[in-house]
Amino acid sequence: MQVTALVMSGGRGSRLGNVDKGSLNICGKPMIKWVLSNLTNAGIEKIIVSVSRYNHNTLKILKETHNDIYISSGINYVTDLSFALKLIRVRPLLVMPVDTPLIIPDLIVDFIERGIKSGKPVVNMIGKYGYVGVTLFNESMGEWIDVNYDSPLVMDVDTPFDVNVASQLCLKLRNFT
Repeated sequence: MQVTALVMSGGRGSRLGNVDKGSLNICGKPMIKWVLSNLTNAGIEKIIVSVSRYNHNTLKILKETHNDIYISSGINYVTDLSFALKLIRVRPLLVMPVDTPLIIPDLIVDFIERGIKSGKPVVNMIGKYGYVGVTLFNESMGEWIDVNYDSPLVMDVDTPFDVNVASQLCLKLRNFT
């Protein structure tokens, strides 16, 4: 698939007690590995990962398996994303936060296809509980649309409650397949 992905993994995980989210295990596997696997299995060949000085454990995991790493400021998501959009000029660019480990390849492919067909510069993925941070940039900025998904897998992991929900969903998903 001719889309580049940027995995945002530079946050502080403050709602989880300052946890390095990328290294947080869901069903025995760090979230960064889930996201990279899902993107690869969706056919994304070029994946860039953004980490900051707050993400030592994620960086350690990445150094074992991934070499396209970008070090961000870690100031906040908007600042880091704005800088990355200026630095990475290729479009379409799929931005995928590290805390979306359950967004499976089929959902990623569907979102990209719908996003490109929309003709809009910016396309956001929305799950049952709102925005999850997944965005397709067909251009750097401009008018946007939202693509809604009713799947419980379209979630981000921000709180201890979310970790519990994601772990339960993951176990159900593993038992289903």
